[in-house]
Amino acid sequence: MRWRRPARGKLLRLAVVAILLGSAALTSWSPSSECEPPPALTAPAAKTPPASAPASDDGQVPAGSVGVPVRLADPAALALVEAGNRVDLLRLDESSGSTTPVADSALVLQVTGSDDPAIGGLLLALTPDEAAQAVAKPGQSFAVQIRPPEPS
Repeated sequence: MRWRRPARGKLLRLAVVAILLGSAALTSWSPSSECEPPPALTAPAAKTPPASAPASDDGQVPAGSVGVPVRLADPAALALVEAGNRVDLLRLDESSGSTTPVADSALVLQVTGSDDPAIGGLLLALTPDEAAQAVAKPGQSFAVQIRPPEPS
């Protein structure tokens, strides 16, 4: 039996399949829960803004706050939250069923993936102390309570 080189179209299809499989493997990979969480985005240090501080129009982190990405236990809530809203962030402990307040009246800077909740989350402006508490350990997740808009 004599080996023949595959046709050009077949080589192209094999290359496309290999690229697609590699892309799927990279997008489905997630770091283990034992890894350190990524550092929060920081802004220059200044005094902590009050809860009634206005939201910036461009989604920038207010001075004195850090931007913290948060994934919610119930991703359907992403459809209810918009940038500029204020939310209370709660940490849920699945083993004991308890909730712990992490942040009150946190400013929502960005909502990602509201059309695809499996990949979505919130970018919240938190104080450095709140940001340190906003790291979920194994068996913990987060929920938000949406605050009504403050009267002007």
